[in-house]
Amino acid sequence: MQYPEVRFKHPWLLIDTIYPDIKASYEKTGELNKLDAKYIERALRRYEKAWRPYEQRLIHGMCELLGLEFRQSIIDIYAAPFYTSFSDPMVIATKYTSDRAVDVITHEIIHRLLTDNIQTKDDTRYDVEWRKLFGREHSWNTVIHIPVHAVMQALFDDIIDEPRRTARDKKACQKWADYHAAWQYVDAVGYKKIIAQLKENYQDIHGRQRIS
Repeated sequence: MQYPEVRFKHPWLLIDTIYPDIKASYEKTGELNKLDAKYIERALRRYEKAWRPYEQRLIHGMCELLGLEFRQSIIDIYAAPFYTSFSDPMVIATKYTSDRAVDVITHEIIHRLLTDNIQTKDDTRYDVEWRKLFGREHSWNTVIHIPVHAVMQALFDDIIDEPRRTARDKKACQKWADYHAAWQYVDAVGYKKIIAQLKENYQDIHGRQRIS
């Protein structure tokens, strides 16, 4: 199994297009320093230093847990002064401590593996597949975070033996209803059962797509 290279990059192309739209918010809070290139570069370097000791165990672990392989050979991670983080393109907000950034990067890379792997086609309807697995009563944001949180717990508790990260993420997610609901589901069903269901489902999808 081949694993992707993770690169940390400064999002300089975003500066002239997106930053002006958030500049007003930082002007109001007196935090314009967060838009400074040096501030962003320092966050980038902090994140990379914190991430590297965990990188191999976390990336290898998530692939082995799910039986999946990344479609991409390189994952670029941009640090940017946004209010949130997201997986595609992968942008990590500069607001985190270095240690917490490891959790967030793990979260976003799991999203990437779940939806962009060589075992399934890039037009796979994960909304259909995961609602079958986890129920139609949840919001879509909850549904997509049930598998992410299950894999996070397996990685943090079992692979790197740092359950404090799981506990911290659960606490952080209490302020967002959809994320909190996803953790409640994981706690109720069990992360190991959810991962087993996911692994079986990916194998089933692969089989159906080969036939078609």
